[in-house]
Amino acid sequence: MLLTDLVVVFLIGSVAALAYWKYVFPTGRILPGLYAIRTHNNGMPMGNLFLLQIDDNDYYIAIDTGGDTAETETGLRRLGISSDSVVAVFITHSHWDHIGALRLFDNAIIYTGNTENNAFPGLSHHAMADGEIIEFSDISVQCIYTPGHTVDHVCYLVNEKMLFAGDLFITINDSPFEERYNKAMQLEYRKIVLGLDGVDYVFTGHFGLFKDARLYRWWFLS
Repeated sequence: MLLTDLVVVFLIGSVAALAYWKYVFPTGRILPGLYAIRTHNNGMPMGNLFLLQIDDNDYYIAIDTGGDTAETETGLRRLGISSDSVVAVFITHSHWDHIGALRLFDNAIIYTGNTENNAFPGLSHHAMADGEIIEFSDISVQCIYTPGHTVDHVCYLVNEKMLFAGDLFITINDSPFEERYNKAMQLEYRKIVLGLDGVDYVFTGHFGLFKDARLYRWWFLS
């Protein structure tokens, strides 16, 4: 590898590290009824587990599970939330850092997108159709198919206002990291979800929250 290539890799890694530490949610409350648990992968903070409280009761739904079971358990204890109180888990896609702690949620119904890639062998789960909505008292969760990062990747629109985007926005368009994925397909789905009306918050699997869709459009679609 040439020296210039090493410099580029170092700079990309440094920027990513700073972004992770600055923007990934620490374990705790984000909004009323919404919590995050920060987990790590190879020492980098991920923060890709979200919990939504149902109707101000002690029951929750989870978006992804985090990759490290011990860290997810620790995070649940810090929040005072029992894994048994999680009644449903919505998986954005089948990468390890999003499903690694699935075994903690034995009482939950598991929801996924397209599973034709057999990412969940032996696991009882409900494969949601594109546009399908699941209701939990005061919470509605709509599945939006967004393949590209993986063939089974989906986003979840909660109460038509909060979009949980998984890894649809994991990097900007021209990052070398995305050469591993279908960049053209991801770009098209980014345009679709950023065109949704009424979305107040976009939560990502690795870069926290953006409240201004215009910034998202500039950063990810330009």
